Amino acid sequence: MRLSQIQDFIAVAEHGSVRAGAKARQLSPPALTKSLRALEEELHVPLFTRTGRGVVITRFGEAFLHRAQLIANEARKASEEMAQMLGGRGSSLHIGASVGPAYTLLPGVLRRFRAQHPGVQVNLESGIYGSRASQLRSGSMDMAISPVPDEGVGPGLTSEPLYRNDSVVMAHPLHPLRAARHLDELADADWLLTGPGMKGPGSAILEAFEAEGLAPPRVALRCDNIGMAQMLLLANPNLLCLLPRKLLSVPPLDRFLIALPIAQRLPSHWVSLIYPSDLPMTPVAADFATLLRREAHYLIREAGRAP
Repeated sequence: MRLSQIQDFIAVAEHGSVRAGAKARQLSPPALTKSLRALEEELHVPLFTRTGRGVVITRFGEAFLHRAQLIANEARKASEEMAQMLGGRGSSLHIGASVGPAYTLLPGVLRRFRAQHPGVQVNLESGIYGSRASQLRSGSMDMAISPVPDEGVGPGLTSEPLYRNDSVVMAHPLHPLRAARHLDELADADWLLTGPGMKGPGSAILEAFEAEGLAPPRVALRCDNIGMAQMLLLANPNLLCLLPRKLLSVPPLDRFLIALPIAQRLPSHWVSLIYPSDLPMTPVAADFATLLRREAHYLIREAGRAP
């Protein structure tokens, strides 16, 4: 079994047809078909079912795809690691990050990392852990920085807490309830929730209301990321949203949004570093992770000094 055959298989699986896969691999369709048939013969199973509209991956193909992606990604990382050891360029990192850490944690880390590794390209993708789990398990993403669900990250991944993110009720400075001190004063307000579904940090205000014995708040809007939520708060003085406290220290948001002085303790969550358990980090990925831990420690220390 050759690495090129594995890469050919992945291309067809990801693109859904031999023609598109061949284009991605810069091969002719007959050459790619020959490669796939040789791989199927070696494995003694059909990897695809051919149809008039393309190909459909079989259950054997689905099972093989996960391991094929691991092999291809580890081969790429091994090549990049050797190039880095020789002092060459061309290495890369693939990092996932939710919006909160992207605002507060990554700027300092990226600045220091670029100074240490100017030849390494860092690829960033936004999104919370759940949307990146498959990429982390396949090795196509080196690590993610994100809140994790209460049930944990599941098999094949390690979750390492970095810092605890306290939440505040955030609003436009002209919000009519800007002086409210208790959640029951916000019972009739319009709320903006962030993130997917009705669980997780972006919807934790629902849990806060329930814990106080209050009826669920009125959800007027929902969006899938914090950045969009901030823009909506800026544009609508009548919305409230539960967001990480640390965002109030990020310019220019510190000048345009406020935290309501709510007396009750509001939900908080851990921001964690998540990475594959069974795949070794490349040296540059390990350096990046070390810088993340140091920056998180700095944030915790600075928060302890705040009045």
